[in-house]
Amino acid sequence: MILEFLNMGGYGLYIWLSYAFAALSLISLYYVSVKKLNSIKNIEHLYQSEKVEEAQFQRNLIDFSLISN
Repeated sequence: MILEFLNMGGYGLYIWLSYAFAALSLISLYYVSVKKLNSIKNIEHLYQSEKVEEAQFQRNLIDFSLISN
């Protein structure tokens, strides 16, 4: 009975290969999407860090110019 189900009237090989291909495609799409999202988050984090460093530099520059005058 199980073998009849897996064989699916002689088309089992094609059907199961199609399911496997679809599953692998979805898994690879998920993997690529997560990797891309993490890359974008990393870029955003670096950009935010750069903005903070720039603001600190500007404050230090202003403080230095006030002290030297």
